[in-house]
Amino acid sequence: MVHRLSRIRGFHVHATDGSIGHVDDFLTDETVARIGYLVIDTSNWLGGKWVAISPGSISKIDWANQVVHLALTRQEIRNSPSMEEANVPPYEMTPGFVIM
Repeated sequence: MVHRLSRIRGFHVHATDGSIGHVDDFLTDETVARIGYLVIDTSNWLGGKWVAISPGSISKIDWANQVVHLALTRQEIRNSPSMEEANVPPYEMTPGFVIM
């Protein structure tokens, strides 16, 4: 079955040992025109951050319950590259809106 990626944004993320955050965005690799990373927001953990996770780490997507299951532990996800370490250009990390 085929699904739009925009449906996955906001899905909860479960590691092999429990919940860790939610899918915030996607990064594409322009050199090969494919999804390079899922951006996971781990802010429901103290000291949370946005991390880049390989889509190959997805073990299952539960569409009905809006959960992405990863074949990684919470510690492995927390230790994943931040957006800066994934070489995302600074202009890509600014919010698309301004709160005044």
